[in-house]
Amino acid sequence: MSNRLPQALANLDAWLQTMRQPGGYGGPVAHWWRDQFVYTGPGLDWRYEGILIGYSELWDKTHEVQWLARLKQAAEDLKSGQLSDGSYRMSRFEQNPGTLGTPHEAAASLGLLTAMERTGDLTLLATARANLDNLIHRLWDPTTHGFTDKPGVPGRVPNKLATFSQALCLLAHLTQDDQYLEYAKIAIDDVLRFQIDRGRFQGAVHQYAPDNQHGDHRLFPYYNARCINPLLTAAKVFSDPTYSQAAARIMDFLRQTMADDGSWPQIVYTSGRRVDYPRWLAGTADILYAFHRIGEPLPARALDRLLASQLPSGAFPTAIGFGRKTHRHAPLDPPDYRDLIPVVGWNDKVLRLLAARLPPATTLPPPNIQPYSRPARITAKDTVFTETIQMFQYGSDYTVSKSAPWAKGEILWG
Repeated sequence: MSNRLPQALANLDAWLQTMRQPGGYGGPVAHWWRDQFVYTGPGLDWRYEGILIGYSELWDKTHEVQWLARLKQAAEDLKSGQLSDGSYRMSRFEQNPGTLGTPHEAAASLGLLTAMERTGDLTLLATARANLDNLIHRLWDPTTHGFTDKPGVPGRVPNKLATFSQALCLLAHLTQDDQYLEYAKIAIDDVLRFQIDRGRFQGAVHQYAPDNQHGDHRLFPYYNARCINPLLTAAKVFSDPTYSQAAARIMDFLRQTMADDGSWPQIVYTSGRRVDYPRWLAGTADILYAFHRIGEPLPARALDRLLASQLPSGAFPTAIGFGRKTHRHAPLDPPDYRDLIPVVGWNDKVLRLLAARLPPATTLPPPNIQPYSRPARITAKDTVFTETIQMFQYGSDYTVSKSAPWAKGEILWG
């Protein structure tokens, strides 16, 4: 990996810079829950978690000023995009436009606090604190003594609570305000409440608890992986091995569900039924980051699969098999248009992983990126997907949205 990593990082960084617009990093979004191909402007959401933490890692390891400049620029996006109540503009990722995105705002603030530790800019601490204070205010439910996913709805989403808890732990450390630790512990303890304690899928965490009492029996390997780093943080902050033991049990679930090709299914139900597609490509980096954080070797098959998928533009495609999301036997070749589209909010996960794995004092080579075209399918129609430094384009009479093609540097609405 070490021989491929510097060039992969250099190319990815170059691609990310093509995705900058006035106000931040933009572009379309393909996701399991929903796609957003109409609003393609900046999203101040969880894409900033990986961007800010990734560039922090690069600055720590190389002390090259370009990474500090990237870090300050991205931090300024959040600072300038904060609303008067503390929320961030366009913070709902696949549900943009909108605010109060979960876990997106907490993830962005986690990145911002990480950046503040490197830059020493106390205005970033104030920005993140205002954001997390607003999340506490809007999502706290005194009746159930915990944080809801949406105001007035009792449901819990454990992976979102995990991200929120980790951000609160870092905020408590930087402000020396222990009230944030109380909230952080409540949030992470809710994750433990929805972890399966016996049986075939012992260790896995339910995706959602609509009544705050019972899990929904959907186990997403991706979202389980996102719980691991916050659980390790909680184990350290609260000096309690219960949390690291819970993280280890999630790792057992991830090892159990990894396919022979190094991919993971989208959903595993407690009944044993599976939804295999789409299988993440760029998003796999978050699962591999969990292996990194817990101190285990990264599965070679999964890492090779990820690195081999990098596009000539420097980006990593979103997935394999979006066409099978609703049509089980839809062909995989040519790929669905959502498979190919590179998304900043998935590629930031790759940036964070590769930066974490980069040997210290490594100077990245010059980027080598170029335009490309690939066959693709939109519904039942064949087309060609083209990416250049300036734009995304589908060569078909059938358009994905009114705003296709997308000029990367412009904020577009359909």
